[in-house]
Amino acid sequence: MPQLHALAADVGGTNARLAWVEVDPRGLSAPKVLQSHSYRCADFEGLEHILTRFLADFPGHPQAVALGCAGLRHGREILNGNLPWRLHLDPLEAVAGGVPIYLSNDFEALARATRWLPASAGQRLCGPEASPRAAPVIVLGPGTGLGAALRVPHGAQEIVVPTEGGQSGFAPATDDEAALLDLLRAQTGHVCTEALLSGPGLLRIYRGLAQIKGQPARADTPETVGRAALDGSDPLAEAAVAVFWGALASVSGNAVLGAGAYGGVLLAGGILPRLMACFDGAEFARRFTGKGAMQPVLAQVPVKLIEHGQLGILGAAMAIAEG
Repeated sequence: MPQLHALAADVGGTNARLAWVEVDPRGLSAPKVLQSHSYRCADFEGLEHILTRFLADFPGHPQAVALGCAGLRHGREILNGNLPWRLHLDPLEAVAGGVPIYLSNDFEALARATRWLPASAGQRLCGPEASPRAAPVIVLGPGTGLGAALRVPHGAQEIVVPTEGGQSGFAPATDDEAALLDLLRAQTGHVCTEALLSGPGLLRIYRGLAQIKGQPARADTPETVGRAALDGSDPLAEAAVAVFWGALASVSGNAVLGAGAYGGVLLAGGILPRLMACFDGAEFARRFTGKGAMQPVLAQVPVKLIEHGQLGILGAAMAIAEG
């Protein structure tokens, strides 16, 4: 059966990665990326303008368009507080020129593509190398926000369930986290999990700790917080990164229990690899499994860090074969 020539996109809060791909319409093999390019979302007035630019930069005629976009579809609009513009389907359909559009949540797409990862892929953070039971797997990723999606075994197939887990209320598990929650709640009311577990969240943690401890905040971006923690030049930055890793471990354990994702946790996103030099495996495991009577259950759940790479593009394109 001939391959379908498609335009696929992985659209996050900061960057949109677009590619020409070939898709097996039977879904028996992973899509093949032919040509790709990344664009900064803030440099454009909307996703339709990014698609138009890609088609000008890399001309072609797609048989289908597959979009993995951060946010939740609501009617003809994608709701997302992290994109620099509103996202409507009408202008996207105009750019597509009448070919079908397949729309996925960005982490739904990422989770869909992880089925092609070999069992050895990724860096083990805690737990066994592989789960001893066939069970759902949850994919989490702090970036501009906190993405989350669930892969659920269904006979010989899998069902991928997109979620807005990053929008759920943050649950503190330490005195520092409780103080940060009180501080942020006084400022904004509802404090969602991604308010701390994201790039902007790392900066909020840093600035919040500075205010709580009465210390000066010298770093002014998530990147400078991370660098200052890694080179040891700012103890407050080191403390902020430690809070970030601890909260991520606790939230990951909660996500496993809440979704029954005993098949494992796959952590993705661009932030975590840059913070690995500050990773404390023993503390992460303690926080991940520290759920009272559920501790021995969570100790058998593998947690891995995976390379995001082009998985979002592949997963968006896979929606074409799945219809």
